[in-house]
Amino acid sequence: MALVKHRQTGFSLIELILVIIILAIIAGLGSQMLSSGFNAYFSGRDMIDAEWQGRYAMQRIRRELRTVRSATAADLVMGGNQITFTDNNANVITYALAGTTLNRNGQPLADGVSDLKFYYFQADGITTAAAPTEVVYISVNLDVSRNGSSYSLRNTLHPRSF
Repeated sequence: MALVKHRQTGFSLIELILVIIILAIIAGLGSQMLSSGFNAYFSGRDMIDAEWQGRYAMQRIRRELRTVRSATAADLVMGGNQITFTDNNANVITYALAGTTLNRNGQPLADGVSDLKFYYFQADGITTAAAPTEVVYISVNLDVSRNGSSYSLRNTLHPRSF
């Protein structure tokens, strides 16, 4: 009688360990790609939010600064990071930064604001105005930040009554 040798089928321990190592490497690379994708998404979302907050605030400031009643000390109080003025309807309006919140008459207008500056220029657009009666142009710089993403807006305008 002849002996028939049966070959065992299956995987050896070494083959199984090699497959596990290769799968672990592929999973590690895949998780890094997913992490990068998520980080890009969150960063983009924060940048869009900062841009929206900044554009909304700048549009409101720009629209209302155009209505300053006159370039007198009674109607325009100049400040570096705050401005108070009286508009054509005799409404007193104040824009000021409190922490990271931009307030309009004490009410929040935008959050995440890291910097707010007002600059006042004479008719040549270069010389800094020292008194309200010298002001012809007002420049506004607004910086908004969200989780490391920042957005800056700058605008120079000429109020209608000046």
